[in-house]
Amino acid sequence: MESEQLLIFLAKIILSLVLGGSLVLFFADLINVLLLHPRKLRSKLQSQGIKGPSPYFLYGNLPDIKKIQLQKQERPDTNNQELEENNTLLHTWPSRVFSHILQWQIEYGLIFMYSSGTIQILCVTDVEMVREISLSTSLKLGKPTYLSKDHGPLLGQGIFSSNGTYWAHQRKIIAPEFYLNKVKEMVSLMVESTSKMIELWDEKTRNSEGILEVKVEDDLKSLSADIISRACFGSSYAQGEQIFLKLQTLQRVMSKVPIGVPGLRHIPSKHNREIWRLDKEIKAMILKIVRARRSPTYEKDLLQLILDASKSYEESDGDHLPADVSPEMFIVDNCKSIYFAGHDNTGLTASWCLMLLAAYPEW
Repeated sequence: MESEQLLIFLAKIILSLVLGGSLVLFFADLINVLLLHPRKLRSKLQSQGIKGPSPYFLYGNLPDIKKIQLQKQERPDTNNQELEENNTLLHTWPSRVFSHILQWQIEYGLIFMYSSGTIQILCVTDVEMVREISLSTSLKLGKPTYLSKDHGPLLGQGIFSSNGTYWAHQRKIIAPEFYLNKVKEMVSLMVESTSKMIELWDEKTRNSEGILEVKVEDDLKSLSADIISRACFGSSYAQGEQIFLKLQTLQRVMSKVPIGVPGLRHIPSKHNREIWRLDKEIKAMILKIVRARRSPTYEKDLLQLILDASKSYEESDGDHLPADVSPEMFIVDNCKSIYFAGHDNTGLTASWCLMLLAAYPEW
């Protein structure tokens, strides 16, 4: 009887030690993530003469950014107001969109640091330094981890958010599809899709009475998505367009959730639940296309290249893949990346070009 009580007593002590140790490790890791690691990064930058605004706990400089932007809205530039009233095209949009960047640039110089939550951001506005960074081919100069964490549902660990040898391997697979000779093969497809969009605009113009409002940016994003769907997904382009629409919705929902705030993406809030649902649906839609492509196919589009690479990963027991990335996720993440980066950047660039051409017809 006494031996049983002793065993129970020892078991309780061991359990208490395990639980206590786990709590200590948890809080130690929490302190490191929330306080020590950000301070360490800032200290390294400060030792190199780089300065910046002091961050708030958990939120970093997000309150400062909001405050500066509100001040800018309350005190608009009178010269700009007069030009706007005369319908003059202004190129001073950075002072509105990135008013905090311009203010800190004046206060701290062309290279400074600030925080978004616990994410430490090094802002480089020195042209020569930007050029030097852009020409660097070192794999050590990678992407920030928040791209694969906070933006995980949108980008995963695809080519636009991965680092090191894994990024290099993905680039080796995907880049050939965008070489000049491949792009030339897509010209007729681009012309066909663009012609349809212009015909739609013509039809709207003919059917309109008086003033017609056309959301050019939305139409151009849809156009780029259609081209990407046809070029990258081949005969599966219809399903590809559905994925694009889901990704658009996911992007809108994710824009409402601040990045860099620790643990925020794990809280089952309304926005997070919507993000999780959309992420699950997008994954299911991509894998449905993949399963249909498992049968022998003669299509050699980008999707097929990704599938072939995934198959080689499976045959080599996941060599070249990070431990937390399965061959299945490799496919899903890269399909997401191509869609998100392709349609969004291309659509915005085309919109900007059209605006400038409309403003300066002599060009």
